[in-house]
This record gives sequence, structure tokens and C-alpha cells, in this order.
Amino acid sequence: MSGDAPSESPFADDRYCLCCGEKNPLGFKMQFRYEGEKLLSETLVPKEYQGFADVVHGGILGTLLDELMVNLYWLKGEKAVTAEYQVRLKAPCPVNRKVLLSAWHLETKRNIFLTAAQAELEDGTVVAEATAKCVKIKQ
Repeated sequence: MSGDAPSESPFADDRYCLCCGEKNPLGFKMQFRYEGEKLLSETLVPKEYQGFADVVHGGILGTLLDELMVNLYWLKGEKAVTAEYQVRLKAPCPVNRKVLLSAWHLETKRNIFLTAAQAELEDGTVVAEATAKCVKIKQ
């Protein structure tokens, strides 16, 4: 499959995802690991993704948390997409600092996974929290 060719499935992976795609030169190239039931990742957000001077844009933090929450299921073979998510920004997140991300499952209601996540700095400061409804899909 060509990286620029349209796909038959809206959920095909051409490895160009902003968050985890290794082919995207502007992406975060996130890598994931499980610790117990939590999915973890870490990233460094460059200045190009700031909102206020030297502060990561809140939408970028939301995007990173969304990526982690949906991959909590994809990496275990449960195909799901985010239907809705909510982000609470708790503290400014400086650019060019390591951000530790974690996501965990809360409960399942029929075909919906309820999920939570947080982003924190290495000193333990929580900079953002999120919850999501991830819907199982057939592919």
C-alpha cells in the first residue's frame, strides 16, 4: 500500500499517525508499554507545539492522551475508536520537557470502553487528565 494512496478502510494504518506513526517526520513517534493494566508512554513536546510562550498547547496534550487511551485497546487486539473525550488541564506543561503519559480502563458498557488517562512531568506534577468513551468497531 502506498503512503499517499486512499485506503478502503477509514481505520487503516499507513504509519503516518501524528502521535505514533514512525513515517511522520513531524510526529511524536510515541512508543507504548504496559505496566500491569496501565498503558504508558513518554514524549518530549517541542516548541513548535506550544500555545503560550514555552508552554505546550492544551490541544496537543489532549491529542497525546487520546492516542494513549485508544491504544490501550488496539494493542490488545480490541479495535476501538474514540467517540468522545474530555480533557482537564491542571498546570502549564513546559515545552522540551519529558511528559509521562498513562491510561487505564475504567469499565465496559456494552460496546463502549470507558477510559482515563493523565499526563505528568518527571517531578510528579499532573499537567492534564482525560476521560474517554472508546467504541468497539468491526473491521
